[in-house]
Amino acid sequence: MPRSEYYEPTFVPGERPEPSIILDAERILSLLLRAEVMMTKVDRVRYASRIICEIEDVIREFSLAYDFEDDRLYHLKRMWGHVAVFLRLFRIIGDMNAIRVRTEHDPMTPDQIKLELLNAVASLDEGATKWKRSVERTIKQQRKGTTGSEG
Repeated sequence: MPRSEYYEPTFVPGERPEPSIILDAERILSLLLRAEVMMTKVDRVRYASRIICEIEDVIREFSLAYDFEDDRLYHLKRMWGHVAVFLRLFRIIGDMNAIRVRTEHDPMTPDQIKLELLNAVASLDEGATKWKRSVERTIKQQRKGTTGSEG
């Protein structure tokens, strides 16, 4: 049974609580929903729906990792996989300059949205990478039978 948002989980050895990942993912989702209308119809079909699904999967796996302690490492690995796919899709969207249509109802220009997205994606990538390395290092130390901070 899922736990409430106030539940404090026990962490995988080496895992540090990084709530910034979920905050960055939610910020990216919000910006992508705004950016979707700044794309042509073809680009929305090709790219927007896919990248929005990927960031939703990041949020989903993060939430599952914290709701189900027994499967925490499994869901974290899946989250990191979705982050990797998301980053590649984001690069394609940037290379294609898919966010380019100015809208009347949004005060931000496509370039401002792209800059905000770039900052949020960089923050997400940095947080997920640091977290992953920390967990991997601890698992590697446990396999060797060391628990200290040697080496």
